Amino acid sequence: MSSLCDEFVTELADAGIGDGRFGFTFNVQDQVASDAGIIEARLANIGDPVGVPIRCDVAAQQARWHRIGDIEWVGGLRFEGWLSQDIDEDIEILIAERPVMTVKPTGWTNVARGGEFGVGRRIDFHLPEHFADGRMRGLSARTISGRSLIPEPVAFVAFDRGLEQTLADLGRWESERLRGQLFDRVLPASMPFHAYRSWKERFSPTIQSDVRSEAAVVLIGDVRVDESIESLEAQRHPAWSAVCLPTQGFSQFDPKAAREFVDGDAADSEFFVFCLSGTILAEDALLRFADLFASEPDCDLVYGDVEVSAGAGAVWPLAFSAFDLERALEQGYGAYCFAVRRERALQALRSATSLYDIFLSCAEPGRTYHLPGSVAALPRIDAAAATAELVAASKAYFARASIEVSVEPRKAGLLPAVQVKRAVDWNERTTIIIPTRNRVELLKRCIETVMPAANETNARILVVDNSSTEPETLDYLESLSSDEIDVISVEGPFNFALINNAAVDCVDTENICFLNNDVEALDDGWLAELLWRLAAPDVGAVGAKLLWPSSVVQHGGVVLGANFSAAHAFNDRMDGDPGYGDLLQVAHECSALTAACLLMRKRDFVAVGGMDEIRFPISFNDIDLCLKLRQLGKRIVFTPDAKLVHLESASRGRDSMPDRKARFKRELSMLRAKWGEVLLDDPYYSPLLGLDSTPFSSLAWPPRSWKPRANLPPVPTVPPIGM
Repeated sequence: MSSLCDEFVTELADAGIGDGRFGFTFNVQDQVASDAGIIEARLANIGDPVGVPIRCDVAAQQARWHRIGDIEWVGGLRFEGWLSQDIDEDIEILIAERPVMTVKPTGWTNVARGGEFGVGRRIDFHLPEHFADGRMRGLSARTISGRSLIPEPVAFVAFDRGLEQTLADLGRWESERLRGQLFDRVLPASMPFHAYRSWKERFSPTIQSDVRSEAAVVLIGDVRVDESIESLEAQRHPAWSAVCLPTQGFSQFDPKAAREFVDGDAADSEFFVFCLSGTILAEDALLRFADLFASEPDCDLVYGDVEVSAGAGAVWPLAFSAFDLERALEQGYGAYCFAVRRERALQALRSATSLYDIFLSCAEPGRTYHLPGSVAALPRIDAAAATAELVAASKAYFARASIEVSVEPRKAGLLPAVQVKRAVDWNERTTIIIPTRNRVELLKRCIETVMPAANETNARILVVDNSSTEPETLDYLESLSSDEIDVISVEGPFNFALINNAAVDCVDTENICFLNNDVEALDDGWLAELLWRLAAPDVGAVGAKLLWPSSVVQHGGVVLGANFSAAHAFNDRMDGDPGYGDLLQVAHECSALTAACLLMRKRDFVAVGGMDEIRFPISFNDIDLCLKLRQLGKRIVFTPDAKLVHLESASRGRDSMPDRKARFKRELSMLRAKWGEVLLDDPYYSPLLGLDSTPFSSLAWPPRSWKPRANLPPVPTVPPIGM
């Protein structure tokens, strides 16, 4: 095997030996190592030895990495990186060799070095805004004690409000517009959440509307009512009436009192706004609600983003997605400030007795809209009382549809939460499909850990061998044939889509679960949890929470659009972190999920033509598959209650390897060509959140859109084969 000696070694750089890029790593397969006596490294062509030979019959000393950290530019003024966990120092940031700021590593991140994974301290910072002046600069970084993190300055350029807007301001819109658009898509700019106040002052929706429809505001509770009324008196929409209903619990109210208001002071109101007393409405909230109802006749309910207090006067934004039914049932996320057309509100008030009741009885996919941008600042939420009401409202939702379900309270986070378990027909069987090639130790561990869940759910395992050659692997595959495990062979070059398509052709069960051979289960209940979610007939696929061995989250759903591509959410978080808006604590919908662990019905897989073997043989076939399911109107659900460990690319290597870069680039280009419009507007990701490499970690600078959003099926532009 060969390895390129271009890895940065801190000690060499600090000693002034060239640029320090003389390190290398390599991995020896277990079979090779077991047959060998000595392993040594030599310089190619001239044969000079490097270091000392390694004896395979002697336990190796603990490896010491010679790289203490890294920093990379991710777009705009944002930089991300890592620092070795055993270095307890702040990082000094320099521009043109002049110190500009000191950064303290916070949180943790997964670090891949060679073929191993470890935990590093996360570095994440934004430079001051005055550096967004369009000038090319270089950024350096070192520890306070003077140790270098990067071999040479990282080049970056940032534009105030993005290159596209900069070019427009310079009068070069038509000639350079596409260039600016592409730059901003591939290297989007962002601002940190702690700068929300200044961001909000700078960016806000502009709306000019002469709509005069009357609004009726229902405040539930008797806490800080004066503050809510004061915010109503400041509204830009002048036509409103309001009532304050006493609570019985968190948000339960007397429906008789509500109906008296409907028939009395609110008799001429065209829509109703529901929120807790103490809610401070944004001055344009009623105007934006009224304008949306006037412009979108299909809209029955609209909710907006909200702000929450973090103490000491700090305010943080909760930027929501377009309508997400699964999250609504588990978190009631849009129920804290929403507006409903009069006719729909009257229907709900016949039986609803809480905010959650009204929201869930009125919300309907396709007729529920989301307004990007804060419409209100929330008061404190009594999590215990609120959770009990959310349990009751979710149960009532399923009762209306005559669906058998179990709803249990979860530990509350930022918002109250419940766990939904739909009844499953256990007579429907599942096949777990595991593609593999050599690396028998991965396959053994995978099967050992997933077999208990397979037995518990009456599932089968199908191992798909793709041209394995190692004798130990072939012997193991031959030994697997049993009533629970089948083995088939798919020969030829590695094509993940083709292998899985061939496997599905051999399956006769109702459900299929794609599972990578480098995945390990952590408990016996993960498959049952996936099946509880798939029991909803409109759910097309369900995915699990995946962790690296370091316990850093590897997959928390997929967000479209990051760097004009797709990115796994929350891989800046450790297991146990609730995630932005508690999204790692509740089940919710995504545009796509990874096929490293993905459950779906066979008939749905067949209906969309399976995985695309030509356009996406290795990468993005799972993204394409999920989007095709969504095109049919199916929901894609992520659940944190199914949790497994994923080594990610341990069996086949990484797409950053030199021999794979061209193929990966072609498939990325194909994703952009086919699903480009969807990448620019993921309904499950707010246009106010940053699209650099780490989703849910920053604010978009500038916001991509303030337009109301409904969650509608995506529409592809399918490039011809060969283009």
